[in-house]
Amino acid sequence: MFMKDYITVELASGSKYRENVYITKGEALALECKGNGAYENKVWDIICNNINEREGMIIQGYFNLISKTINGKTSPLH
Repeated sequence: MFMKDYITVELASGSKYRENVYITKGEALALECKGNGAYENKVWDIICNNINEREGMIIQGYFNLISKTINGKTSPLH
């Protein structure tokens, strides 16, 4: 399956294992919004919760954030 919108994460253990994780169009839109730090942190918490419910994957605390790819354009996540 071709993923148009996804985040790339790397296992925090230092193993250099990377994975692309699908995000929905709404999640991609939320990541593209600029806001203050508190807003961005809350949005990120919601996105991580959605990924956990959808994929059974816990991002926060286990993976480092590498990049986001939205509409085929990759940029740093932070």
